[in-house]
Amino acid sequence: MGKIKNLVTLCAVGAALFSCQTEDAVQTKNNSTNSALKPGAELVLLPNSNKSADIEVSENMGDIFNAVAPSECLPTSFRAVSNKYIQQIIADPIALSENSIYSDVNYYYSFYLSSGDQYFGAEGDYTKLMVKRQRELASFWDMKNLITVKGQHTANLDKKEVWVDVLTTFYGYSQADGSFVNLTDEQASGIADEYLSLNEVSPNLPENPYFATDGFASTNRTIVIGDGLVRWLAESGVDEGIVWTGILAHEWAHQVQFLNYGTWYPQGADPDRATATRYTELEADFMAAYFMTHKRGATYNQKRVEEFYNLFFQIGDCGFTSPGHHGTQLQRMRAANLGFDLANSAQKQGHIMTQQEAHEYFVSHVASII
Repeated sequence: MGKIKNLVTLCAVGAALFSCQTEDAVQTKNNSTNSALKPGAELVLLPNSNKSADIEVSENMGDIFNAVAPSECLPTSFRAVSNKYIQQIIADPIALSENSIYSDVNYYYSFYLSSGDQYFGAEGDYTKLMVKRQRELASFWDMKNLITVKGQHTANLDKKEVWVDVLTTFYGYSQADGSFVNLTDEQASGIADEYLSLNEVSPNLPENPYFATDGFASTNRTIVIGDGLVRWLAESGVDEGIVWTGILAHEWAHQVQFLNYGTWYPQGADPDRATATRYTELEADFMAAYFMTHKRGATYNQKRVEEFYNLFFQIGDCGFTSPGHHGTQLQRMRAANLGFDLANSAQKQGHIMTQQEAHEYFVSHVASII
């Protein structure tokens, strides 16, 4: 799955909260004029931009903007925070016109190209916590040395080497005759300089947290978590340490699902894609809660549970027919509560369910969530 964030969609969803410019104004990377290209050339993603057709990702937590139908769903402070930052982009003609390529470049770099030691938080403030949580999760689910966790940062988009690396790997240009050509290092360098110059004049490029709001797991055993997504949730009133732990635990649960997919969902979780996504997302919420509140997991106690519930409540949605439907706010809270109750019942003996046992427990109780 490639990036799907686009302010055309966000404008349509948020129309009741803020005004947007016309669709023509928000068509992004394909309308950008790059002097480093030949006259008439158009910068586009390469046909094989996903690099491997067999790599799939969980529904991106950053893509949480769904049409809301009348139901138990309510506006949340998370939506107010995210809309605040999106409105800043909409009010900035430069950021508005270039939002798609900035999001895409950070997605491709963070997912495919970033390597070596990772840091978490804009200044690395949560690196120690995340290293600790990764070690705990690997032990808890018996998955040592299997998963790679990467941080995503808006600072990536202020580095020329990042732009050149992504552009030469994932981008090319179409010529007037319809032929497709890969970018050379020289062309990529010129284009990178142009985008870096935009960073100097735009108050939103690249520092607006919108450009680092990815949060997903992939079948190549990688998890990506963006600083921006964590910042939005933290500004919504959730303790930042809980946000980091909760997102990581949720995405780790997707890795558990990927490892067991053929056994757990041999025909898919459900024939309807929206229902299938909701099912796996709610199971991930349940498994995350089980880990976070277990005596041998993250050990959050009862006093922290209210904030923990709030995390899942904030990111519920009512896009019932959307392929990315994660479950309503109340459904996500009930899934989290199921995990907490299960962990709490095991406090005295300290027993940790196997992956299979946890899945079977969820299956037997899912009706009480939905």
